[in-house]
Formats: sequence, structure tokens, C-alpha cells
Amino acid sequence: MSIGSFIEKSPLQSKKFIAYLISNLGAKALLAGMILTGQADIVMLVTIVSASFIDVGYILGQAALDKYTRCAALASGQQPPG
Repeated sequence: MSIGSFIEKSPLQSKKFIAYLISNLGAKALLAGMILTGQADIVMLVTIVSASFIDVGYILGQAALDKYTRCAALASGQQPPG
């Protein structure tokens, strides 16, 4: 298997990325709505914290997946992508 056999997908073809994007944009829209209507501060704080956890979880999950893919490619004697 050569390096050309590793097919890179664009981010918009990834279901995980689409779910992350919808979640992140939804949280930002919710925050914008709360700011415009003057909602309670605790609700805004909870929304920001939960959106941040989703962001960090997605980034760490992708980093772990990339590491696993590279280690698997090296263990099989192939050149890792990227």
C-alpha cells in the first residue's frame, strides 16, 4: 500500500465534523439570542461551558485518531499520510 492509497476526505465529508459544526454553530446562535433578549447570566455561562467541552472533546478526539492512524501506518511499514 503506497501513500497514494490513503484517501484524505474533506472536512465537509466527515459526519463527525458536520455534527461538531452544527453543535458549535447552534451554541453560538443560542448565545447570540440570549444576548439580544437579555437572558439570565447563569444560562449563558452554562452554554459557554458546554460548547467549550464539545470543542475540546472534538479536538482531542481528532488528535487521538490522527495519532492512532499514524502509529498503525508506521507499524505496518507504510508511510503515514500527511
